Amino acid sequence: MKSSPIFDGKKRRAFAMMRAKGMWHSTYAPPCHRLLWNLGFKVAPPPLSPFMTNLFSFTIVYTPFWGIVMWFVFWKAQYVDLLSASITILSAGLLFSLVMSVFQLWRKKANHLPEWEQI
Repeated sequence: MKSSPIFDGKKRRAFAMMRAKGMWHSTYAPPCHRLLWNLGFKVAPPPLSPFMTNLFSFTIVYTPFWGIVMWFVFWKAQYVDLLSASITILSAGLLFSLVMSVFQLWRKKANHLPEWEQI
């Protein structure tokens, strides 16, 4: 996907605003979103994204990553069946995504951040 100067400008302004508020870079540009941005997806930084967008973004990236790591590091040697592994992967991915989405919502309110459309 092609880079958008409008989106990139908004993202730079948002980063500057969050940096000025003392937020950590890892909070407003986590690896999940950096990957999505590098792939060309125009998703707002997590503290400025709607709850459901964050939930979907974190789920779609972290769930498969965590599942692959767990499979090759632990479960393959333990002969865990695919159904049990899949249920665990989905449950853990959704739980992690839910926690991260709530955390980002809290960061938005704690730092009095505007909506993405207002930047």
